[in-house]
Amino acid sequence: MKLTLRAQRLIVLGLVLASTATGSAQHPEKPDEKGPYNVGFTTFCAVMSAGRVTRVQVFYPTLERPDYQAEYRVYPAVNQGDPLGTCLPPGAGLYRLNSPLHAVQDGNPISGKRFPLIVHDHGGQAAGSDFQRLSQLPVHETLASHGFVVAVALHSGNALNRVLDLPLVIDTMLARNATIGDFLFGSIDPHRIGISGESTGGGTALRVAGGWSENGIAADPRVKAVVVYEPSPFSEGDVSAISLPYLVMGGTQSAISQTIPSLFDTTVLATPRIYVTNPGAVHISYQTGICSRIDETREAALMANPTQPEPLSNLITLPSGLRVCSPTLGAAAAAACLAWNMGEITSPTSPGFGGGRNFCTRVGVNSLASLDTSPTDGFTDSPPFTATDAFTFEEPVSGEIMVSTIKLYTVAFWQKFLAGNGHYMRYLTPGYAHVHSLPVVLRIQD
Repeated sequence: MKLTLRAQRLIVLGLVLASTATGSAQHPEKPDEKGPYNVGFTTFCAVMSAGRVTRVQVFYPTLERPDYQAEYRVYPAVNQGDPLGTCLPPGAGLYRLNSPLHAVQDGNPISGKRFPLIVHDHGGQAAGSDFQRLSQLPVHETLASHGFVVAVALHSGNALNRVLDLPLVIDTMLARNATIGDFLFGSIDPHRIGISGESTGGGTALRVAGGWSENGIAADPRVKAVVVYEPSPFSEGDVSAISLPYLVMGGTQSAISQTIPSLFDTTVLATPRIYVTNPGAVHISYQTGICSRIDETREAALMANPTQPEPLSNLITLPSGLRVCSPTLGAAAAAACLAWNMGEITSPTSPGFGGGRNFCTRVGVNSLASLDTSPTDGFTDSPPFTATDAFTFEEPVSGEIMVSTIKLYTVAFWQKFLAGNGHYMRYLTPGYAHVHSLPVVLRIQD
């Protein structure tokens, strides 16, 4: 179901009004809303393959009171070989991001209760930048509120090491779970482990689930289910061995999304498998924290220097013809600029990749320098918003609709196929999507 921008905006307004009407009266059984638990988070450092030290972000259920001032710090890069003690530097970091569900830093895990573990690999072929452990904040905090422990490690720039490292993250989490006196002791059910990934991280997850024969890597038998968003790359020969339940989500614009039907048709041993298509979605639509990150970092930059040029439009052209964010931008402004113009900056030859300027419809609405000016209707105006440009084929679905849709299918899948809560299956059917007019096309093979 493809929606016009006007129809999308009406849906977004409906979502906002519904949220206001329900207030704190959350419905734990609804996958796209906050679950019955509050959210805790902790960050630590761990040694991965080849001695690489990386940051690990963990979200988990807690009964602690919400922290309405909660923020996550984004740090500089971790240097390989950096001692564990200095992996998390002191100070404010490069910039901060707000917690959607007011998570409690190092809040006490729930004593005497074990929860399923999900290990997620973020996108990008290069070594992970620190913001990427927070790139799926809306989904990962919601999962924690529904009773899941979610671990995200910044991955290596080496594809082989990424596949080796994902099981090492599982090892690390299970070791902490089994160590008396550890902060996470007894919080994880070691028999209920799932893996997920977005883009390159999705390809990593598939190689862990099915094995990677070219490099002599067998499938990890501890993994019970998989969720991937526009995964790449993968080999049909390797994914054909996957026999686990999985959910794959993809749009219709990027080259990566065009490979998903092959994945779905090849994995005949994986039953059930569920394929959710989001008509119009671009590749970066599946990074659910991107719109809030742009809005927050842009505002932080303007608060620090209200007279600076618009961060989102502060691009320069290199002699090669490539467009990049101005090197004079501070950390927060640079983060906003990059995410807003990601399609042009990171993939100038890849239409359908997209950036925040194509689908983040609420950036700068409540701002020192409002981008909601003509008309004043609660939505980002053009310029700089550009629903379609040289890097999208057609108007993408709005970020707010995508976040709600991704949360619904992701939480419902994990509840059914990892936590074993059968009544969530109703959300994973074509009938539910049809009755509730969801902008998706759903295929299920069982």
